[in-house]
Amino acid sequence: MKPRPTDPQSSALGISRRAFLQLSAALGAALLQQTARPSTAPRRGFAHAQCAPTAGSLSIASTFPLPFPHRYFPDAERLLDHCLDAFDLLLVPAYAAVNLIRRGALQILPGVPGRPHDPDGAYTFPYLTALSALIYRGTPPSSLDDLWARDALWPDSPRLVIGAALLRRGYPLNDSHPGHLAQVGEDLLRLRPRLVPDPLADLRSGRASLAMAVIPASGMDMNFLRRARPSTSPRSAQDATAEGLGVGIFIPPEGAALIEYDWVIPLGARNAEAALAFVANAQYGIRNIAKHPRGTQYAFDASAPKLIPLTPLPAAALAQRASIWKRLKETTT
Repeated sequence: MKPRPTDPQSSALGISRRAFLQLSAALGAALLQQTARPSTAPRRGFAHAQCAPTAGSLSIASTFPLPFPHRYFPDAERLLDHCLDAFDLLLVPAYAAVNLIRRGALQILPGVPGRPHDPDGAYTFPYLTALSALIYRGTPPSSLDDLWARDALWPDSPRLVIGAALLRRGYPLNDSHPGHLAQVGEDLLRLRPRLVPDPLADLRSGRASLAMAVIPASGMDMNFLRRARPSTSPRSAQDATAEGLGVGIFIPPEGAALIEYDWVIPLGARNAEAALAFVANAQYGIRNIAKHPRGTQYAFDASAPKLIPLTPLPAAALAQRASIWKRLKETTT
């Protein structure tokens, strides 16, 4: 995580200018006109967050795998249905943060202003931007069709799974068309994908040669694959291979999901001050995940593939997707 800019006018560029601009276009003016129910909690400043606690002293829930103790929710929707005040700190996608802001479920904090889903920076603090990619061993994939043709591993996430099925058919990632959703729902039911909480871990264990997973987008940060001990030698802007292990990253030509992850503090958090201090002091795990290993070459060009931000969905689309996901889970468990 980059340090928070001190210049208010440049603070909107906190982590990824391109990601924020893309997300802004996707959400549109209608989203920005939504007024959040104000929090009753006092606004806390980073000036009061002087002594950062360790992650182990906090109850943290995250929808992105973290290098310190936390409860992992691969399905952001499942986390939103959880009793949030059981946690001191949450790491959620921007589209989920919008949901929580609308519900008045978050404490006010000194975030980064100028971002479309939290214009005043009142509820969220950016962590990183990630994307969905195909991770493989051996033969490189050529498109999303490989997820159907090969015995692949899929993340246990309805937004990513249904999104990939939509992109494969040429539909928008955030499509809410009932007919399109019904069509890809049948595609997935026929496929019965192998849903796992951590596709990367299962790929490393040899359970498959192809997986769809969420990885940091910055420079195609191979540090996230450090547990597989790769050093990168990119062959193209869309394909990076780890020398000696044959582990590669591929961005499908149909497109990939772009996901901004934000720290938020739930309204009922018991250790809100400690959670704020943890975020403000950028613990070692946050610093490490943002660094590139020495000698790593960038293998990611955001202008080459289609990167589409995940955005909030209408209630009807959410209900239809939930129904698809329920049926799919019943056939794959």
